[in-house]
Amino acid sequence: MQWIEIPKSYLASPSQITLVKLPELNFCLIKNGLHWAAFATKCPHAGALLSSGWCENGRIICPHHRHAFSLDSGRGDPGQGDYLKIFPLKEEANKLYIGLEKPWWKKIF
Repeated sequence: MQWIEIPKSYLASPSQITLVKLPELNFCLIKNGLHWAAFATKCPHAGALLSSGWCENGRIICPHHRHAFSLDSGRGDPGQGDYLKIFPLKEEANKLYIGLEKPWWKKIF
């Protein structure tokens, strides 16, 4: 796994969903309680931008069809049958890092 530091400028509004744009990846970031959460930018149901959504009771709510996804597992609410990509995060020395899996072809070569 490759760990990439998230610039502090993206951590300024922890209670709002922030769209993070890094050369390696674009993702959404929010602080849920005491912990940060990073997830895909688009809803897996209809592709709406989740940075326009909101967080409610540990779930991300899509602004388009109101689908909800757990910030812990990415699982959609019962009956939705879909999942939101959740990225691993770690905090070290007052810095926040996102973990990215190496593509399968880089593992081989």
